[in-house]
Amino acid sequence: MLPTRSGTRSRWIALLPLLLAAALAAGCAALGRPAPVAGAPPPEPAASVPAAPAPLSPEEREAAIARSIELVLLAREQARLGLVDEAEATWRRVFDLVAPLAVRDEEMSRRLRALRIERDRSIAEAEALAALGTGAGVSEESQEILEGPEPRLGKERVEEVGEAAAGVEADYPVVRNRQVLAWIEQYQGPWRAWFAGSLRRSGRWVERFREIFAEEGIPRDLVYMAHVESGFKTSAYSRARARGIFQFIASTGRRYGLVVDWWVDERADPEKSCRAAAAYLRDLYAEFGDWYLALAAYNAGEGRVRRAIRRARSRDFWVLSRRRLLRRETRNYVPAILAATLISKDPRSFGFGDVVPEEPERYELVTVPTPTDLEILARCARTDVATLRRLNPALRRHQTPPHWPDFPLKVPPGHAKGFAEALAKIPPEKRIVRIEYRVRRGDTLSRIARRHGTTIRAIQQANGMGRRTLLHPGQVLVIPRGPAPPEPRRPARIGPDGTTIVRRGDTLSRIARRFGVTVRDLQRWNGLGRSTRIVAGQRLRVRPPWSTDRAHRAARPRRSGRAAAGGGRVHVVRRGDTLWGIARRYGVTLADLRAANGFRRRNPLLRPGQRIRIPGAAPRPASRIASRGREGTAGRRIHVVRRGETLSRIARRYGLTVRQLCDLNGIDPHTVIHPGDRLTVAR
Repeated sequence: MLPTRSGTRSRWIALLPLLLAAALAAGCAALGRPAPVAGAPPPEPAASVPAAPAPLSPEEREAAIARSIELVLLAREQARLGLVDEAEATWRRVFDLVAPLAVRDEEMSRRLRALRIERDRSIAEAEALAALGTGAGVSEESQEILEGPEPRLGKERVEEVGEAAAGVEADYPVVRNRQVLAWIEQYQGPWRAWFAGSLRRSGRWVERFREIFAEEGIPRDLVYMAHVESGFKTSAYSRARARGIFQFIASTGRRYGLVVDWWVDERADPEKSCRAAAAYLRDLYAEFGDWYLALAAYNAGEGRVRRAIRRARSRDFWVLSRRRLLRRETRNYVPAILAATLISKDPRSFGFGDVVPEEPERYELVTVPTPTDLEILARCARTDVATLRRLNPALRRHQTPPHWPDFPLKVPPGHAKGFAEALAKIPPEKRIVRIEYRVRRGDTLSRIARRHGTTIRAIQQANGMGRRTLLHPGQVLVIPRGPAPPEPRRPARIGPDGTTIVRRGDTLSRIARRFGVTVRDLQRWNGLGRSTRIVAGQRLRVRPPWSTDRAHRAARPRRSGRAAAGGGRVHVVRRGDTLWGIARRYGVTLADLRAANGFRRRNPLLRPGQRIRIPGAAPRPASRIASRGREGTAGRRIHVVRRGETLSRIARRYGLTVRQLCDLNGIDPHTVIHPGDRLTVAR
């Protein structure tokens, strides 16, 4: 999907007098009103700062506000046009004007922090637009594909296209109805050049993606959704701010363990984003029980699909599409993926035999112990910066991130040998010629200079500060020399109650990676809802409440299937549960489940915490996993599967291979696991 450049520079200039007049009429309150900003940095203890300048007069203050509003509008427009350097320069002028207003005004300080966050976001978008301008992003054509009219197939073409599609098999149900056949014809006709390019690029990744989807327990052929999402472009960026081959927005990416910050954006990392997409699709399938609905929810969001199902009283995607309860984009999205799947499985049968896929991406991993400039890394790896950027698209800056010791870097095959020795010859303080540092509350120029082994004057010259020493939290400084070796940081510890102390700079995704859990686990165990806001010093639970008592954990009943007083079982409803999903899980019919609970409606509304009586015996195990329950667990270590977990993640957590874990449980690596399943992890 391509971000459209809505509005030209001339339109903004024409509107500027009206906007400026409105801002002046609002006065100080227009800029001073605080606004909640997601991910705003938490307050830190105040420290000594340089002496504040004399307060501005009301007239000066009003003029500064008016001018800053004008500059913010200009910076936004420059960012929309992809003018990165110009936008950064304009934002610096904005902060020079607004900073004096925030000296003795806490509300204005909060507004200043919000502006800095907006600056970071707009500059990132400008960089993406600059990439689009060079052909790196998604083309206009791919946007038109989904938002254009739904294609139609004439009767005379149905038999011809259907005959080619009949001989193709996929590992999940792929229908050959008129909508799907019409999309095959679109790819063969108007969109042939676009699809041929996507098919060619897919050769770099598709086999590795199929392996990842199999490891995550979902159908391998779902990887061909990437044709429709991004055309297999790692730099794809949509106007909805979704990035990468699998088009994650930042919040969803973080929810599934991707790092998205100033330095790194793992949504652009093909393998990591693929694993996150597989986990997301698996969760959607667990909720909707249908791959077509899961794909629709991936595109439109779970909420829209839930509402469409309630209105239609049907869980058939084609019914929802026919009744136009989903957006046109989503109605096109699913059949477009099914058509892309059929063609990708047998390109020659559909007239794409002349398309030669690119060679699979090959690389070797090396470890970068300290922040290092890409120029230096390229010399050590005997390659060039362009190759490093192509192999490491998640890197957003010209260096490895300062907060990530032992950063894994991909280099061309055969170039890892000798890399560590070459890098070791370069002192850490000379590995970066230029770095960027984000000012925190309490920082001074002298403290920053000491920390990075440079001088105050050098920092002032590199940032065009003249002789000024006033800094503002969130301000980004260019540091002209490499940082000193980082101070050793004590490893994070877990208390006996399963909690840890949040340290400065921590995020939920970083803590989740550190302790081998998911962000959603941390949110659930700590009652955070969907919030990701944490503060330094906060005590955060990183182990489930029952895990601190080994004996209690072994005897703990499954949340979803407790024994009922009458001899049956009771399921406690969790978020995302449906009556159909519960019936499927316990191996009972929907009619029996409704009768046992007195439900008269076909699809009754379930609430988290509600107790559902299960008629009959024990729950059905998921995908050949033997549910050994509490009997015979002596001498074995049992792991209860949590939402978002995969066989590979569980195996890594207990020091096993996926094959060893499968052998312990009598399953194969392609088995789909569900929350609440019990796996043996040690005998």
